[in-house]
Amino acid sequence: MLTPIDIARKAKEMQEDDVVRHIFTYLEGRYINEWRNASPGDLQKREAAYAAIRSLEDIKVKLGSLANAPKVEAHNNRNAARR
Repeated sequence: MLTPIDIARKAKEMQEDDVVRHIFTYLEGRYINEWRNASPGDLQKREAAYAAIRSLEDIKVKLGSLANAPKVEAHNNRNAARR
């Protein structure tokens, strides 16, 4: 089982991995093009592309959260100890 430190390290590695970055860049570009090229009346296609872009952002945010969790916890513990 992974410890929080292991999870943070792996999340940080994923954020910095060139292949993962390439995948995110490629998918984001693809979804933006789908959104831009959808006709104004094709709400379903536009909404699907927008949802896909937001999902990619959610993944990026979660990776950042996991990568920084030990630092945040240490900071919170220091603040709690001061009280």
